[in-house]
Amino acid sequence: MAALEQYSQVIVSISMIAVLSRLLDSTEIGLAVIGLGIGTIAFNFREFVTSEYLIQREDVSEEDVRTGFTLIFGFSVAIGSFLILLAHWFAGFYSAAGLSGFVCILAISGVIDAPVSTIAALLRRDMEFGNLTRINALGSIVNALVTIAFAWFGFGFMSFAWGTLASALVRMALGFHARPIFWMFNPRLKGWHEFFVFGGYKGASTVLDRTYEALPQLVLGRIMPLTAVGLFNRANVVCGLPDKILLSAIFSVAFPAFAAEARAQRSVKDAYLKIISYITALYWPAVLVVAILAHPIVHIALGQAWDAAVPLVQILSVAAIFWFPNILTFPVLVALGANREAFRANFIGRGMSIIVICTASFFGLYALVLSQFIVLPFQMLISLIYVRRHAPFHWQELFAILAKSAVVTLGGILGPLGVLAAHGFAFDLSILQALVAGLFSAIGWVAALVIVKHPFLEELIRIVGLLVPRLLPSKQGVPAE
Repeated sequence: MAALEQYSQVIVSISMIAVLSRLLDSTEIGLAVIGLGIGTIAFNFREFVTSEYLIQREDVSEEDVRTGFTLIFGFSVAIGSFLILLAHWFAGFYSAAGLSGFVCILAISGVIDAPVSTIAALLRRDMEFGNLTRINALGSIVNALVTIAFAWFGFGFMSFAWGTLASALVRMALGFHARPIFWMFNPRLKGWHEFFVFGGYKGASTVLDRTYEALPQLVLGRIMPLTAVGLFNRANVVCGLPDKILLSAIFSVAFPAFAAEARAQRSVKDAYLKIISYITALYWPAVLVVAILAHPIVHIALGQAWDAAVPLVQILSVAAIFWFPNILTFPVLVALGANREAFRANFIGRGMSIIVICTASFFGLYALVLSQFIVLPFQMLISLIYVRRHAPFHWQELFAILAKSAVVTLGGILGPLGVLAAHGFAFDLSILQALVAGLFSAIGWVAALVIVKHPFLEELIRIVGLLVPRLLPSKQGVPAE
């Protein structure tokens, strides 16, 4: 159910991006990105009183639920009021009058969505992933449909705000349908300190992560035309497709997987290195193929009006090869009880990166994109150093794994490079040529897995073994001749 939730949202998100990129221009996308970035950073401060505290408690009483909701709702109202008060200032800061209404609608949406946080925590605690998937998946679908409908009728960047509001209303309705606990609206603050203690590191890490994602675009929107913000955002979206499609479920299962290894007193190092080998064997070839096929991919995903995003996608995709260990740092360290170290690693890696990226923004769009070749290797190094402290491994072990994945990556990109060479090394490949290149990439990738006996080959064989019996027609019930 967790995988279903992840991939349903990925499909909806990609479909929404493909349609909206054809209905709205880069300036309107840029305004929407700025507005959503402001709302995202602001409402993530709720994580300091996160309702996830209810999940790990041995016993949860009605008073605990009421306290959790009172805190999360109170923070939401305070943040929403703050955004409404500053809405006109944001509009003036970015010289966009319509941004004021956008921020106000997001503020209302955040308050409406507050009860879902508490309900979702209780559903996770009771392992009711079916209800949780229904809430999140249908919320995403409504968000996409309403946003597209408003964009179709000419509401421009405001379409994103109305989609967010509609999604919040639907999520709240579905949440109370799954758990009609209206009694939690009765305020309570008993035990509030425990929520703050639990949410301290998580809240700080979440705010830092979201600020890292949104702040460069907010800075860029201030010093450059909004078109640049739209281009950067859409280039990031296309570059992130391999992450969303191939790795979206890894974070969901990584923490419980590492925690299980730690409880069983087995080597977390072995599990960590194995997953690193899986990630690099999947992710490295994917991002480099995206770099090679950026032109047709942008045309398919965004439309021909976004050709200016192609070189940005290529730069970001090549830089992304350094990202591979970052997704595992937090779950490994937390599973080993090193919560403070997890936050420290995140603070150093993301904090220094924010400074570099924001500084680069003042030198233009391409300087911002090229800065990824500084920040991602730095984050990679910090991640490996902190994990190595608590799950010691030899650098030679890591390099041996990465060497095999590098050969697999080479096998995966040889076919696309051959197609590119046959086209005179011009990146404007047709969609048919891109499909041929993708087929050659898959063949070369599998061949390389076999040649180097990569650990992921075992997983691939297991996946095929699970799927083939399901795809083949059953012979039961066929009468004998």
